Amino acid sequence: MDLGISNKLALVTGASKGIGRAIALRLAQEGARVAIVARSAEPLEGVRREMAGSGHAAIAMDLMADDAPAQLAARIRSELGDPEIVVHNLGGSHGVFKTFAPVQDWAKVWQFNVGIAHELNRALIPAMVEKRWGRVIHLSTLSTRTHNGYAAYVAAKTAVDGYVKTVNREVSKDNVIVSAVAPGAIYSEGRHFAKLEKENPAALEPYFNEHLPIRRLGRAEEIAPVVAFLASQYASFMAGAIVAIDGGGC
Repeated sequence: MDLGISNKLALVTGASKGIGRAIALRLAQEGARVAIVARSAEPLEGVRREMAGSGHAAIAMDLMADDAPAQLAARIRSELGDPEIVVHNLGGSHGVFKTFAPVQDWAKVWQFNVGIAHELNRALIPAMVEKRWGRVIHLSTLSTRTHNGYAAYVAAKTAVDGYVKTVNREVSKDNVIVSAVAPGAIYSEGRHFAKLEKENPAALEPYFNEHLPIRRLGRAEEIAPVVAFLASQYASFMAGAIVAIDGGGC
């Protein structure tokens, strides 16, 4: 299937590993030019070298730094052009694990998961609206439905879901489709589930029995094709969609 994104410029944040890496590789495979962003230059450059095709760019930048999203948007538009696809993969708990952490810590988690994406959207979506074509995909999580996880993180990702639904009211009429994917338990190197699968797989059995009927962890390569579809010409009626990719998790 031709997704209709050949030669379109895509931006993927948090792209040096895991789901972000898989998404970048898949978009490149589909013919897009891909600008990838993460803090660490060396692994990011490794991903760029893996990508099929040409015209890709790797930009090492800490998007939590002051004014970094605006600087990134200006640099991409100056050096590469206006992105037609943006994938907001950056996110996580940002080291805030306590429910009653100070509000300043909660604000950092919100910025990491919502604020950076919003700043990039502010800078990049107007050109999509003008051209009447754009795809913006956010990374949500199964936890917005189960409410399992660290409170600040779950609250921030729940805000992402609301953001996706409401921003579409403004831009979908101009064929700028904002959507999200909501992964469940995904194998990610160095994370909790990956460590259990390697070191103590029997410990996963209770989780599978209670929460994951497919009885295995998902893989980043199972998320990427769905994101690629949401970035495609065929997602034109998926405004505000939040697509679960969770193995039936609950």
